[in-house]
Amino acid sequence: MKPDIGVVIHGPEVIDSGGARHVLDVLHEHYTVTAMLGGTMGRAAALDASLEDEIDISTRMALSDTIDLLSWTDAVILLSRGKSIDSGIAFGRIAVSRAKKIPVIQIECQVRNGVVIPWNGATEWAEAIARIMGLPIRTPPPAQNVRLVRTDDGLMHRRIHNVMPGENIRINGIVVGTAVSRDVEIVVDDFRVVAITGTRIKEHGIEKLERVDLKSALVRTGSIRRTKHEARVGRVDAKEKSGDLRVVLIDHDAESTFELSEGADLAVTVGDDTTAIASDILYRLGIPVIGITDMDLDDVLSDTNILPGSVVLRVKPGYDDIVGDMVRDCLFGDTGQMVAQSVESVREQVVGIAGALLVEVVEY
Repeated sequence: MKPDIGVVIHGPEVIDSGGARHVLDVLHEHYTVTAMLGGTMGRAAALDASLEDEIDISTRMALSDTIDLLSWTDAVILLSRGKSIDSGIAFGRIAVSRAKKIPVIQIECQVRNGVVIPWNGATEWAEAIARIMGLPIRTPPPAQNVRLVRTDDGLMHRRIHNVMPGENIRINGIVVGTAVSRDVEIVVDDFRVVAITGTRIKEHGIEKLERVDLKSALVRTGSIRRTKHEARVGRVDAKEKSGDLRVVLIDHDAESTFELSEGADLAVTVGDDTTAIASDILYRLGIPVIGITDMDLDDVLSDTNILPGSVVLRVKPGYDDIVGDMVRDCLFGDTGQMVAQSVESVREQVVGIAGALLVEVVEY
């Protein structure tokens, strides 16, 4: 009887590159494999690669929670592809420290090479995995959560590693600035971000962020999907569908797109980055969008796909949130859902609510 192996696949890059499929194929020869996904855009990548029947993409959980969920297996593998091997190890160090203290074997897949990293005393398992994968072992430092430094003035500092100038910086999914240096540090006073060194700050993002637990905050940099890919389109007949359409509101919460859009026929999205990310995800599910933007796009996602029949409204700069709030109050209420007769009827209502704030309507 084959040993049970749990595999946690993090992010789209390791899927887009073909690394995930290769590793899973090799592991299946030796183990009984249960594979789960971590991260929102990883789910889109799994759909593009037709891996949704092999990788469980049904739920969105923190990476450490996914590791914990698979702790019943004989060993857990964390499969990732960072910007570099060192950045991948730095990521694994934090992720593993937040999970149960169980043996974890990280496979960091790079383009021409890769390494196997044993965490929490998983040396024997790492040796076995390295042997069948034909990869070297890299011994890491002990798993450790992010380090915070409190200065004499009472401020908390968190250094962000492996940042490249020009990359956007996101805290808990919200873009808060663009790096202008490799030396980036988030500074917090009483759970509120007061500075980010080495960064051109986006004040509106800081305002939306509100209170932040700096130790547990999810900080990401750069595009959420760096690798080339070909999107797998869903149904494209939504524009013609009418009568009792279920419409959902996705308001600055793109990472919850899969959950919010379950059973939906149409989505109204608020915010430039939210519209870009949600549209790209919903393209695969065959769900058109009515986007409310002010063209303040932060290049969180390149090569965005949008389903035919979708419409993007551009409003005056700084007013997308205001129009979004008006749309919520007038159409959706507290549930964030409504029923409509057609895509066109919802579009007309949203255009009417935007009124004089509307600059342009772009049809797809």
